[in-house]
Amino acid sequence: MLDVDQETLERLLAENDDFKRMYQRHAELNKEVDKAGRGELPLSDAALAARKKEKLALKDRMTAIIHQHKSV
Repeated sequence: MLDVDQETLERLLAENDDFKRMYQRHAELNKEVDKAGRGELPLSDAALAARKKEKLALKDRMTAIIHQHKSV
C-alpha cells in the first residue's frame, strides 16, 4: 500500500491521529474496491471511480506525511 518501513508506519499510526484516520479509511476503501472487482459489492461505475479517486488522494496525502516525517 505505502512505500514505508514498518517502524515509521507504526510510529505515525501511534502518534498522528490524522494519518491513522487516513490509513484506516484507505484500508476500508481498498476492501470495497477489491470486493467490487470480484463482483461481491455492487457499485455503479461512478461510485467505484469515486472510491478509487478518494483512495488515491488519501495515499498521496499519507505519502506526503511520510516524506515530511522522514525529513524531520
